[in-house]
Amino acid sequence: MLINRTVAPAIAELTTDLSIAPEVQITPSGARLHIFENNIQPVVRVEFVFKAGKWFQSKPGVASLTAKMLKEGTQFHTAKEIADMVDYYGASLEVNHGFDRSTVTLYCLSKFLPFLLPLTFEIILQPSFPENEFALMKQRIIQTLSVDKQKNSYLATEAFTVAVYGQDHPYASSISEEEITALTIQDLMGFHRAAYTLSNSEIFITGDINKAGIEAISTNLKGAPSAEIINPTLKANSPQTGLLVNKTANQMQASIRVGNSTIRPTHSDYPALYLTNHILGGYFGSRLMKNIREDKGFTYGIYSSLSHKEHDSLFFIGTDIKGDKIKETLEEVSKEINLLMQEEVSEEEFLTAKKHLNGKFLSDHATLFDKMDKYRSNILLGLSPDFYSQLLQSIQALSPKDLIEASRKHLQEETLLKVVTGGSPE
Repeated sequence: MLINRTVAPAIAELTTDLSIAPEVQITPSGARLHIFENNIQPVVRVEFVFKAGKWFQSKPGVASLTAKMLKEGTQFHTAKEIADMVDYYGASLEVNHGFDRSTVTLYCLSKFLPFLLPLTFEIILQPSFPENEFALMKQRIIQTLSVDKQKNSYLATEAFTVAVYGQDHPYASSISEEEITALTIQDLMGFHRAAYTLSNSEIFITGDINKAGIEAISTNLKGAPSAEIINPTLKANSPQTGLLVNKTANQMQASIRVGNSTIRPTHSDYPALYLTNHILGGYFGSRLMKNIREDKGFTYGIYSSLSHKEHDSLFFIGTDIKGDKIKETLEEVSKEINLLMQEEVSEEEFLTAKKHLNGKFLSDHATLFDKMDKYRSNILLGLSPDFYSQLLQSIQALSPKDLIEASRKHLQEETLLKVVTGGSPE
């Protein structure tokens, strides 16, 4: 049968079922295994997630340096030997740190898992924290920090998060060279003993895993000592609002950050706010992009987002602009937010944004690893495993009036903080 190429194919309805249901095993040590088995490709990923992010650190910088030092040597292998072994098996072994958690991740062909698991556990449990590597690590971080503090974009984000959360809050993106210099090997070793405990970990296993592989992981968890996780004592802080201006040597460019602490994903208004944010600045066809980039030419890009951590959520607008267009840009940002409160979104724009979100959600769940990434995020944020399926269904049921209501409740001008760094003096 010949295809009539003069007729466009019908647009299929996109699925709203984005959830996965990994098997969850609670081990005798207390660690949880989340197992999403699929043998389409002979590849496996094992992620060990610890309560070892900034939220749990006792001193500034200790969480990030501890994570960075795990691969710099163990009781039995040097950093070079670790790298050579991982390369030999064509694998990847990564250590990442964040505001709430730190993660040790192994990617490898499933047939090589028995050879690489012992090395992974060795890195987690027996790092040596060599003095020479520690000194070099601090030097590199200080050099990077010195360069970053010359950038308006870095300074704007630092000033914004400090104003929202407070100087000493774990979610404030603020650290000094003096704080890095003051850290000692003993600080890292103490944090490692308290935070990198397998009994308190969440372990996410994705791909071609068999019973022997699961048993090998479980065996290493037996007898894992437990440790008390200490949450920080936070000072009371009243988030700043209004305009905060910081002048720098870079007058040709300015960085702008606008936003506030906002509702959690479990809030009943969240689907409406999510779609409102998408229309405002969540994709290339958003209102902020059309106005401030396409029409005014003040910037190469501007975006808005809803960012979630385990203990707070943030609505955030960010852009880098021409240094002499600060006032005009802030006025246009306010205008676009106010329009969302006053006028219903047109049917065409409303449907376009919904369809774009449909495609984005499907793209974000395209692979096995993508699906597990979303599942892991849901688990760590305390959301249901099928959160994104529920969110997509809720978004489909929204009306333009719902967006006006969400804007009026959560994007009021007087609740927003506006930070400007750099630019020409007025």
